[in-house]
Amino acid sequence: MDTESRKATKIFGIFRGLFKSNNHKMSLKVRLIFSFLFAAIIPLILVQFVLYLNMTVSMQNKVDDLLKINLLQTAKNVNMKIESYNDLLFQIFSDNEIVELTKKLNKGSDDEQISAFGRLREKLGTLANSKEGISGISILCPNGLVVSYDKVTGLATQHFWIKYKDITKTNFYMEAEKTDHTVLIPTSFADQYGDKGLYLFHMAKRMFDIERLDKTTLGVIVLSLKEQLLSDACNGVYGTIENGKQKNGFNFIIDQNQKIISFPEKAYIGEREEEILTGNSMNFTRDMSMLNGWIKDLSQKSVLINKYEDRNLGWTFINITDKDRMFSEVYSLQRLFTLIGLAAVLFSIILVIYFSGRFSKSVRKIVQAMTTAKSGELNVHVDLNTKDEISIIATTFNSMMVQIKKLIEDVKRAARHQKDAEIKALEAQINPHFLYNTLDTINWVAIENEQYKISNMLKNLAQILRYSINQSNEIVTFKQEIEWLRQYIYLQQIRFDYSFHCEVEIDENVLDCKIHKLLIQPLIENAIIHGFDGYTSGGLISVSVKIFEVNHIVISIKDNGRGINESKLADLLKEDGNETISTGRGFGVKNVFNRLKLYYGEDCKWNITSEPGNGTEIVLKIPRQSE
Repeated sequence: MDTESRKATKIFGIFRGLFKSNNHKMSLKVRLIFSFLFAAIIPLILVQFVLYLNMTVSMQNKVDDLLKINLLQTAKNVNMKIESYNDLLFQIFSDNEIVELTKKLNKGSDDEQISAFGRLREKLGTLANSKEGISGISILCPNGLVVSYDKVTGLATQHFWIKYKDITKTNFYMEAEKTDHTVLIPTSFADQYGDKGLYLFHMAKRMFDIERLDKTTLGVIVLSLKEQLLSDACNGVYGTIENGKQKNGFNFIIDQNQKIISFPEKAYIGEREEEILTGNSMNFTRDMSMLNGWIKDLSQKSVLINKYEDRNLGWTFINITDKDRMFSEVYSLQRLFTLIGLAAVLFSIILVIYFSGRFSKSVRKIVQAMTTAKSGELNVHVDLNTKDEISIIATTFNSMMVQIKKLIEDVKRAARHQKDAEIKALEAQINPHFLYNTLDTINWVAIENEQYKISNMLKNLAQILRYSINQSNEIVTFKQEIEWLRQYIYLQQIRFDYSFHCEVEIDENVLDCKIHKLLIQPLIENAIIHGFDGYTSGGLISVSVKIFEVNHIVISIKDNGRGINESKLADLLKEDGNETISTGRGFGVKNVFNRLKLYYGEDCKWNITSEPGNGTEIVLKIPRQSE
């Protein structure tokens, strides 16, 4: 096996190493299945899990937002209720007759006090029956007298305040006396009535004569309201009870001291919040047997707790919601997604097993072909018709085998040609120093014989040879290239007995720009030898070098010689026509064009315009290079 064949088999060995055959512990098919599991199915499960968490959190946030909106609406409802009763307080406060009667009750005689007491009860009774939810209306005087109309008993001597020995010493009285605003008294059990279901909260407002500047307290007006008003305002819109059970949950209210002032289970009114709520769960500290079934049911489940603090009332509204019931549809949807995901995973695994089997079978064919090629048999051929990427690999492999065989033959042929060229190059090699020394010797002989013209020509020829031979592909400045061209043209003018004249015009901005050596000379030589063939005088060559559009340089070589016929001109302009011109006019021109393509790639352009009998112009456009 020759060297090229061994290289080819080594390449196939590298390709074959990229594939694993079934002789290994884990086959390609198994690797594909595991790769799919780790690359697709496991991320799919993780994505589904993350989506589930995000959906749950998003749903919970939305539910929390809805519950907070519900609490806000509940607070507005309670505020509207309180405000309507506050208007009644203001009506009593601004009633001149009530004010005058209260004055008499405070400082009048015994007869005036008795008369005022009776008249005030009548007025208060009328006002108490004007709105629903009022249990009674009372006026607490600074002298300790209490005028009360109680709708529950209807008696003047039995009312909510009778249990206080000195009403003026109570906290709520002193608090109401200090401010002109309405004071809310927390809900408490009305135990004096013997009714276990009656809980009252109160609204108190200081009463004074608005016509006097001193605003002396005449008394405190108190509206006693049923707690059911708050309970209805809290749960009338939100909660719905069916078959003795609350659908989702309930609302309740606590005051600034964290004491419950409204609750569906009245027994917990007056208790502290922590006796019901611990963290984010319900925890009833009292006997569970006293609770209704639906609240007891909620206490055993996961619940959502949301709070809203109403700064106007100083109360906090709390919502308790059954989490499982609220998210029941989300849980059902998640179970459905899980089943669909499992079915999709199972179906995907079946498809992977099927297609990986077909894929690995195709790969094995290619591996077998590579193994055969590794042994040195380059006539191997893979026959696949799967019409996929593996089929493309097989087709490419077959094509590569054909090209490798061809390349091996080309390498052998090129090696023979290279050896022949090296031998010819050695035979034709002449030491440049021998040429320089010989020309220098001839120059001194010419000087000794006073042939100064010949001496000058020899000097120019030596400089031309030195410039041409020394690193012919070197990049030089335009100034150096043009100076060398002048010496070359000088020798050609002498050679052709001054049958032509040459004009060189170069932009000063171009002088320091760079150009590859000997790009212009072949074009001028072509014009002299072929354009002026047979001319004895009158020939003109114009060389122009200018900046074009800042980044390019345009070089023009124009002559008034014989011109070029159409067929020859077409061959010169044809990029792949260099092999058709081996001698005669055009060989040097094509050589310049090939070098331009090699040096500058697509960033250079050239063109030839010629008309037989009227001369030729060659225009080159190359990139401007300052360094």
